[in-house]
Amino acid sequence: MRGSDLTLETERLVLRALTLEDLEEMATLLGDAEALVLWGDVLDREGTRAWIERNLGRYASHGFGRCAVIWRETGELIGDCGLIPTIVEDEDVVELGWITRRSFWGKGVATEAGAAWREYGFGVLGLERIVSMISAVNPASRRVAEKLGFTVEREAIWGDLPHLMYSMRRPR
Repeated sequence: MRGSDLTLETERLVLRALTLEDLEEMATLLGDAEALVLWGDVLDREGTRAWIERNLGRYASHGFGRCAVIWRETGELIGDCGLIPTIVEDEDVVELGWITRRSFWGKGVATEAGAAWREYGFGVLGLERIVSMISAVNPASRRVAEKLGFTVEREAIWGDLPHLMYSMRRPR
């Protein structure tokens, strides 16, 4: 499957490749300072375009990347979630990350989307290990990682900020 064709489905969600047609909805998501207070700097429209284009490049080179999270019932884009290859303190890793629109917080969206990506990463991509880089002061994302079966491996600097490196190895 080519990355641009990637679609994962869950009971309530469709996870599909981002496109430039998602620019407005993604700009709203990535420009929400309150929602992203523990994530880092918000992105303006051009920063969001670059975010989407980076993921389009990841789809082409790796076959995966962050994807749009679509609420099946309404077709709304309510977040993004996915795997990205990255480097954490000189170590090549594949990181699982998520962002959910504030109006959908507390509904299990990140956990549901993350579980689909965890299964895809281990089952389809054959990854041996997946990490999730989470701010120590982000209890909601820490809970999501723990519900997914990830445990804290160590503290690490990523993107010039301190994080907890959660990790999980492929089940045997």
